[in-house]
This record gives sequence, structure tokens and C-alpha cells, in this order.
Amino acid sequence: MPGCCLVSMLLFFGARLVLAGAWLFSDWYDAFDARLPALLGWLFLPWTSLAWMYAHFTRGGDLGGGFLIVVLCGVLLDVGAFGLSRWSPWDDDE
Repeated sequence: MPGCCLVSMLLFFGARLVLAGAWLFSDWYDAFDARLPALLGWLFLPWTSLAWMYAHFTRGGDLGGGFLIVVLCGVLLDVGAFGLSRWSPWDDDE
């Protein structure tokens, strides 16, 4: 399937590009208490970092009202982005 690599690259690099843009053009990195969690989020959990920033600026850091689900979806996207490199439904190595 030729689009598999494109989807993998978008999942892996897409959130990092959005985070870099947020860092350059807005104050969205104020959602984190220090620079180290923001840097680690950019490296390891970019979708979770985006979801956390969305929840922080929408509700002031309160995860009530369904925003916990948004953050958990970010975690699932991060786990899925890392997992795509290890498993593919199109593998013929059976």
C-alpha cells in the first residue's frame, strides 16, 4: 500500500511541525510549567502535548468537560505513531 509511508510520516512529524509553529508564532508554550516538559513533549509525545495545550488554553488547565478524553486521544495517537513502525497489516512475513 503506497500511502502507508505517507500516513506514518504525517503521524510522526505532523504534530512536531505544529508544535514548532506554535512555539514560533504564539504563546502556546505557556501551557507548560517549564521548558523541559515542553521539550520532552516535543520529542516523545507531540500529540499529547498538542492536546494538553488545547485543554489548557480552552479551559485554563481544567481537564473536566471531556478534555481528559482529548488528552487521552493524544496519548493514543502518540502510541499509534510509534507502533506503526513495528507492525503493519500489509506485512507478508507470516
